[in-house]
Amino acid sequence: MVVIHHVHTHWVRFVLALVVLVCFSVSTHAAELDDYSVFIGGFTAFQNQDYRGAASKMSQFLKEYPATPLRDMALFWLARAHFRLGEKREAARYMALFLKENPDTPLRNAAEPELIALARSYDEQGESFVVRADEKPVAEAQDQKTIVAAAPAARAVADQARTEQLSTGKPSVPVSVATSEKIDSSREVPALTMKERAINEYRSVQEKFPGTKAASIAAERLRELHVGTPASDSTLGRVAESPRGGKAANVVTLEVGQFAAADLSVRPLKESSEAGVKISIPFEVVNRGNGTDSFVLEEGFPEEFNARIAAAGHPEISLASTPQLAPGESFSAIVDLTVPAAIIDGQRSAYPVRLVSKFDRDHSLSKEISLVFSAPLLRMVVRPDKEIVLPGEAITYRMALLNVGSAAAKKISFSLSYPAQYEPVEPLPAGFRRDGTSRLAVAEMEVGSGGRKEFTVAFRLKDEALAGQELFCRAELHNSALQLSEAFLSSAAMVGKVSGVAVRIQNESRTVLPGERVVIPVSVINTGNFRENITIKTSIPSSIRYAMYRNGGSGVTQTDELVTGSISSLSPREVVSLKIELFTPAGVADTSETSFTVTFEPESDRSKSTTASVHLVFSRPVVTLEMEAKSGRLKPGEIAHLVLSAVNNGSSMAKDVEVTSYLPVRIEVVASEPAAVDGQKGEHIWRFSELGPGEKRSIVLAYRIKPGVAAGTNLQIENRFRYKDQLGNSY
Repeated sequence: MVVIHHVHTHWVRFVLALVVLVCFSVSTHAAELDDYSVFIGGFTAFQNQDYRGAASKMSQFLKEYPATPLRDMALFWLARAHFRLGEKREAARYMALFLKENPDTPLRNAAEPELIALARSYDEQGESFVVRADEKPVAEAQDQKTIVAAAPAARAVADQARTEQLSTGKPSVPVSVATSEKIDSSREVPALTMKERAINEYRSVQEKFPGTKAASIAAERLRELHVGTPASDSTLGRVAESPRGGKAANVVTLEVGQFAAADLSVRPLKESSEAGVKISIPFEVVNRGNGTDSFVLEEGFPEEFNARIAAAGHPEISLASTPQLAPGESFSAIVDLTVPAAIIDGQRSAYPVRLVSKFDRDHSLSKEISLVFSAPLLRMVVRPDKEIVLPGEAITYRMALLNVGSAAAKKISFSLSYPAQYEPVEPLPAGFRRDGTSRLAVAEMEVGSGGRKEFTVAFRLKDEALAGQELFCRAELHNSALQLSEAFLSSAAMVGKVSGVAVRIQNESRTVLPGERVVIPVSVINTGNFRENITIKTSIPSSIRYAMYRNGGSGVTQTDELVTGSISSLSPREVVSLKIELFTPAGVADTSETSFTVTFEPESDRSKSTTASVHLVFSRPVVTLEMEAKSGRLKPGEIAHLVLSAVNNGSSMAKDVEVTSYLPVRIEVVASEPAAVDGQKGEHIWRFSELGPGEKRSIVLAYRIKPGVAAGTNLQIENRFRYKDQLGNSY
């Protein structure tokens, strides 16, 4: 197995990105600075290999900020710090807690496998968990013991084979075998290398000394190591008679069988592999068999890598197998691939490269290619400057765009979608533009590794926003270079409660007739942003009878719901129509005035009350009859004139004005202007349908005393009048 080593800090950047993201979600600016600085201090200490300092700061952080959104990160680093200090029980306890609270976290793959195993044991055993010093899995220990012991055993078998060959005097078969290095069992050798060397030694014995006891022992050892024995089809030749010196001789003919063997080596990459970039991974195949062979080449990369195998000298041509290789001949090839755009910065992955002998399909060999990936790791934090916003207020959103990945982010843009309750404050900040309805867009930019860009935009909350609504802004990042998008949601801003009431009244000042029934329409509006009860208070003179109704029509006869003192459960922006029914007193004088008020109060905040005033001016007709006539003595037959004038001195029109003159029988009417319209037995009546305010209508009556009336007789002419107002009231 080939393990390619890379710097272990790339995935740390990924974790740091998550850390920075949640750091911005603290409720106040001061708190954000505090807990961010404590946490980053612990994180920096871990990176600087000050594990004791890291454990101390993370413990302090968890103690001072138990409800922080950074809790998962703190547990993760605290567990790893204790593990690096050798304090495995504490490490297991904190890691078990971390995994329990975050079962789906991707950071599970970033922790040490032994630490994850300790955490699982702690989770199973609880407080009774005990760490056993230098404990290794049984299977691993036995496998290590077998492999390490195999190397000297293989050497012993080889020595025994040579001794047996020398004692028998049989010539060895001329096969080229590479000399193996001596293995010092006293020093620590990687298990994989020891196993390969043991296998090579055993196979070498089988190839060099076929048919001997040593070859049988080597085959048995290979089976113990779970390795198949290469085909050794040594065929016993024919026994032929060959004349020599006139005598017959028996000759044994041997044929060496071919076996398949190969070496596969992968050259490690010195740098991390960047997302979206094409890379080539070189590897080499060596034919270690004893005959010409070709090997099928396969790679195990996922489909999104678009991987293919090509010859190192001709990378443009894909191939599925090596050319025919002579024993000991090598072939250089590459795995050409494109790192997926969606790869995570710091991600570590291993994928196999495999070869299969065309001569012996049972012989295959695979090596893993370990890769560490780098990518831009973008996080966007969107925070409002207040948690509660009232209608009409301005709210500012601060946005921070961070790249905590190990690769630069190119061709980055973002759009900010905002709720319909917001209206952007003009002018927009530099770089922002409107992009359709309820969305702002920002032009492309580049953010280097570790770079940060900040933006600020303000909105005004519309008046119709309802209380209790949670408002979110959504930032969507677009990486045009990698064709990736990612969305980030802001923290919530809550619409606060606002109480208010408005009143619209028709004809706040109106003229009425005495005794008139007056209906005043009133519209009441809940200008608050939540459901509210409205209290009604009136100040109306006691001489005026009134009632209040809630209705939706405009009929004169009230059949609607009577309102006694409040309007219940009025929705935001709801308008309710009321009618105030008044009955004015009949005996009030013309042009007299009176006023009254109606106050509407929201129950939740009585200081937001609204008062409607109504001013009443009473108007009625006031008609007088003026008379001009010659007084004194009048002789019989002498004509005299009487002028009657009806004058409306009131402020309202008089209707059906009727003037009546009663003349004694000794007086006769000669003529009148206008002529009387009715009358009998000395009664003369004049009628006027209307008499406007200040209007005067005159009647001229010519009369004379009839002959034969005795001197000294007293005669009187009596005049009367009556009229009505516009309501039909008679005066």
